[in-house]
This record gives sequence, C-alpha cells and structure tokens, in this order.
Amino acid sequence: MPSFIIPREPLSRRQVLRGLGATIALPFLNAMVPTARAAAASAGKPPVRMAFIFMPNGVRQDRWTPEGEGADFKLSPILQPIDRHRGDINILTHLGHENCEGGDGHYAKTANWLTGTKIAKTTGKDLHCGVSVDQAFAQQFGHETRFSSLELGTEPIHTGVDFNVNYTMLYGSHIAWRTPTSPLPPEINPRFVFDRLFRENAQQRRASALENKSVLDLVLSDAKTLRSKVGTEDQQKLDQYLESIRSVEQRIEADIARVATGENLDPGLQGEIKNLDERISKIMAGNNADPGGRLRLDHTEHSRLMMDLITLAFWSDSTRASTFMFGWAVSGKNFSFLPGVTQSHHELSHHENRQEKLDQYEKINTWHVDQFSYMLDRMKSIKEGEGTLLDNSMVLFGSSLRDGNSHNPNNLPLILAGKGGGKLATGRHLMNPKDTPMCNLFLSMLQTAGIKTDRFGDSKEPLKGLA
Repeated sequence: MPSFIIPREPLSRRQVLRGLGATIALPFLNAMVPTARAAAASAGKPPVRMAFIFMPNGVRQDRWTPEGEGADFKLSPILQPIDRHRGDINILTHLGHENCEGGDGHYAKTANWLTGTKIAKTTGKDLHCGVSVDQAFAQQFGHETRFSSLELGTEPIHTGVDFNVNYTMLYGSHIAWRTPTSPLPPEINPRFVFDRLFRENAQQRRASALENKSVLDLVLSDAKTLRSKVGTEDQQKLDQYLESIRSVEQRIEADIARVATGENLDPGLQGEIKNLDERISKIMAGNNADPGGRLRLDHTEHSRLMMDLITLAFWSDSTRASTFMFGWAVSGKNFSFLPGVTQSHHELSHHENRQEKLDQYEKINTWHVDQFSYMLDRMKSIKEGEGTLLDNSMVLFGSSLRDGNSHNPNNLPLILAGKGGGKLATGRHLMNPKDTPMCNLFLSMLQTAGIKTDRFGDSKEPLKGLA
C-alpha cells in the first residue's frame, strides 16, 4: 500500500492555507498528483527554480580557483565552506562578459551581470541595460506562481552620481531587469518580504490587529482540515514546512527586538539608532526602517533570513525566480565582525597587492561562500519528489568582477548549484575555454528550464559540459 492518499479530487498546486489576513501557499505534496494511475506513470515532477546570489567587489583571485578539472578537483582555500556540497555544484572557470570591457569601475559590470549587454553610460535616470536571465525565466513561468519573481538584498538603493567614473549609482543597486529600461529594486526588509509571502495586505492586517499574531495561528483551522485529507507522508511534509515558516518568523521578530535594545549591531552603528519606538512602529506598519532605508541587523543573520525567505518562496511555489544581493556594487559594508578584519569590503577589495589587505579580503570572500553554503544546506534538507528542493533548482553564486583591485570582468568567480530537475550533472570543476561568454551559461539554464530559445545576450552556444 502507498504511504500517501490520493484524494478523489487532487489538490491544486495553487491551493493555499487561509486565515484572517494570512495566506500560506503549500509545498509540493503527493496529494497533488492527479490520480493513482498517473502517479505510477509520473512522479508529478516539481517545477524548476532559478536563484542568482550576487557577491560584490570580486575575490582574491589567487585563492579562488580549484586545482584540477572535472570530478577530480581540490577546493581552493576560499571555497572550503562549500566542501560538504561539492557533489551538488559545478565551479565554472573562464566565463565573463565581453560587453563589460572598457566600462569604468563597478557599475558597468554589476548592472549587466545577469544580462550580458552593454549599459548606457549616464549620470541621470535614463538607464538602459537589457533583460536579465531571471526575468527571461520569470516571463515564461511567472504566471504560474503568486509572484513572478522575488528580488532581495541587504543594502538600500544608492542614488546620485559617482563622479570618479561618471555613472549613476542606480546601476550599482540592481541586477534584475524586467526590460532594458526597467530595473527591479531589491527589498531589504525581511519583515516586508515575509508579510508579502504569507500575509494579506497591510490594510487588512491593521484592521484585524494582526501585527503581533503568528501567521500559523491564523491558518491553523485550515491546516487541520487539510491535514485530515492527506496521508502520513504528506502530513510530515506539511509539518516540516510550517515549522520552517515559524522559525523564520521568530527570527525576524528577534532581530527587530535586537534593534530595539541596541544589541548585536554592526560595529560603530549603535550610536546612530534614534527614535527606536517610532522606527520599529514603522517596520511593523510596513514602512521603511529609517530615512536612509538601512536596517540595523546583524549582517550574517540578515543575509541568512533573506536566503531562508527565498527557500520558503521556492518551497511553497510562491515564485520560481529570485535574486539576492549581499551588497550593492561598491559595498562598503564593515566586516570587522570577522576575526582579523578591520576595514570595509570595498576598501579591502582595492588591496594593491598588499598582504595585510589581501588576507582580510580573503576572509570576506570566505564568509560569502559560507553563507551560500548555508542556503544550500536549507535547500538540500527539503525533500521534494524523488530528490530535494536543491535538485529541482539552479542557484548561481558569484561576482561581477574577478578582482576588485583590477575591476576585471573576465574569468568571473562563479558556482552553479543544483541539478535543474535532474538535467544537470554536478560535482565538477568545469574549465571552459578562455573568454567563454557567461551568456552561454544563461542560455543553458533557460534551455534546462524548458524555454525554447537559441540565444541570450551575447551567447554563442549553450555552455558545454553541464548536462
């Protein structure tokens, strides 16, 4: 006998749990398979997802590239935190963007990281880039989910002009482009993202005085009803899913409390926190944290919350496309919370080959890889179909610069995780020919996801060796 029940009328993939002011989409369940006969013929394959995780300011290049090729490779020092996932990743070498060459500084390499196109040099708002790969994917499949895509970050959008290179700073705050002139700004407040995913609109929340009530309490009755209609395996999946939602919710509330007390904040920022009650009130009411849009959250926890939210959004099929920016293009995030680091990220990326700066730069790079590894932990822990959520995804991590000191847009540091629904081979270091277009990778990702296209950006052909 099967360990699950197929209802007479199968559950809709779009069915949600509802309560007063809350909506929670469901994870992929066995009960969503149309019939027992169909279940035998097909496992009811989960959808493919794409995520793009951006690390600013490049890497210490002499400590990044693995030794060896194919499955026989040795991880470099910076990549050590991802060792437990080496069977789930491909490390990609010699990919880059020809259209970034000649562009000054960071902006001409960050805005088009996911487009591969040349950006229009401007100091105003007349931006022009291209359609990013995440949005090409979202335009194909976004109508099947509640949200076509999800754009997240940790730093506010920067405006104004960088007169060192004569580019508007807006280019440095966006990697997702819906159209060549329409960038999609990242949301940096985890509370807003959580509410967007799991609560109804702010007016309903205020009217029902729901700000301090867990979303799980609100949908409890609906969850109990659903639980009685599905089998043991689905009940376990549902319990795990709801527990994960509650865990993220509790961590967000704890971070807001830390902001109020001034604990565990970035060094040097405690004295800047003023009018805490008003600010927290604005956060809970759906307004920005402060006039500058900055949150006073621990950077590690802030980043992990955002990656957990992407994981939950994928798990619930609320969206299948997401981007996350650890920081904007010229991020000056202070990393003195890491032992041995005393300066900001951007400052250390301009290392001038000085050993004391290179060593600190490497620690920051390793921290980013460690956070990415955390996200893969979460995605691998979620069983889905015959595999895991990670198996059914493609998650690209990397930077738009090879080295922050030289601003080199060639041979970018890139890691592709996940099997794309079982279509990609993993566990390898793929040494591509020099100057291979990164858009070859994007073309392969789109084709793996089922999109029929033979070009993306300046691609010449699908990237060889992925399948």
